[in-house]
Amino acid sequence: MKLVAGDMLWTNINKIPDKYTYLSNDIECDALIIGGGVTGAIIAYYLTKEGIDTVLVDKNIIGYGSTRASTAILQYEVDTDLYGLSHMIGEEKAAKCFELSEKAVFDIRDIVNELDDDCDFMLKECFYYTSNSSHISLLKKEFDLRKKHGFNVEFIDKNNAKDKFSFPIEAGIYSKSGGALIDPYKFTRALIKKSIKNGLKVYENTEINIIQSESNHVYLKTPNDFSIKAKKVIMAAGYESKKYIDRGILNITRTFNLVTKPIKEFNGWHNKCIIRDDNDPYIYFRTTADNRIIVGGEDEKVGKETSKMSNLTNEDLVSIKKYDILLKKLKDFFPDIKDIEVEYKFSGLFGVTKDGLPYIGEYSKMPNCYFALAYGSNGIVNGILCGQLIKDLYLNNKRDELDLFKFDR
Repeated sequence: MKLVAGDMLWTNINKIPDKYTYLSNDIECDALIIGGGVTGAIIAYYLTKEGIDTVLVDKNIIGYGSTRASTAILQYEVDTDLYGLSHMIGEEKAAKCFELSEKAVFDIRDIVNELDDDCDFMLKECFYYTSNSSHISLLKKEFDLRKKHGFNVEFIDKNNAKDKFSFPIEAGIYSKSGGALIDPYKFTRALIKKSIKNGLKVYENTEINIIQSESNHVYLKTPNDFSIKAKKVIMAAGYESKKYIDRGILNITRTFNLVTKPIKEFNGWHNKCIIRDDNDPYIYFRTTADNRIIVGGEDEKVGKETSKMSNLTNEDLVSIKKYDILLKKLKDFFPDIKDIEVEYKFSGLFGVTKDGLPYIGEYSKMPNCYFALAYGSNGIVNGILCGQLIKDLYLNNKRDELDLFKFDR
């Protein structure tokens, strides 16, 4: 599948800061991470901080997979509403998932403070709203449940919204805490750099094509016949990891994004907060450190790996139509922002699980392998949960929270 297509913002505004060699000899390690995107980088950070002998490999350039197409919106909200998730897994467990995600946002802030780059990290308020009057009562139930569990939220009605936003709103939940923005490419590279100081070894342009799980180690090989022997393997290769799972764990869609040139005034956009509606698929807006707007949505299911949508190019008429729709919506939402000019257009594959939660931990058919499948719109936040829980799992401190994200949940 074509994971990303188009002109990516993050890898256009950031040059590759460091290059890493490919694997050219046989090695052994305690922990091998497969996948050099943001999730793999987060896990490397947590493992090397504990002094674990860790190696990271990626078949591409570090950070050049799905990470560079991430919109990097960090929120305590998962893909499924708290109210809806409560009906799926129970209120206590659902609230715990939201609480873990909120903590992860602030954990990212603390990690960034340890890095050599601020990664354009910004704490942000979030607005989740509906433009459908028939959805108001459901949104009020969602608000009441979030309030009950201690989240810092305000209910915005139609009249309040008129003073804050320039687009039609029937009701919304304004979250004053638990949201942030980041440059995912900078974050990935800065995490790798920090982890190397802690002993990480990195090999890019290094593909793994054979994985043999044994009773007390895992044996791996590259197409060039070099081998790696690891006590534990962490699968953090995003959608490519799912080929090792013999069950349907997610639906994959392609989501489309536009990025503007820097904007002077954000008229009709209260506090430049993160915005998302309650439609399916939903539309979302964020800003960047240099005052660009990123708008995304118009998701399409991809079907089989050989389907047109799985391998869509940016020049295809479908892509062009999607970008035109997004631009029209952007201008309709913010008619008072007069200097909207698009600079980047790109799309990327995006996985959705049935409950909106990631899959983290052990998989019975692959001994000594841990999976870090940070699927969902909250991928970077889910990556933090992967890093924390897998680090503890490696150290034989299996946490109860793993049950929320296990394969047979």
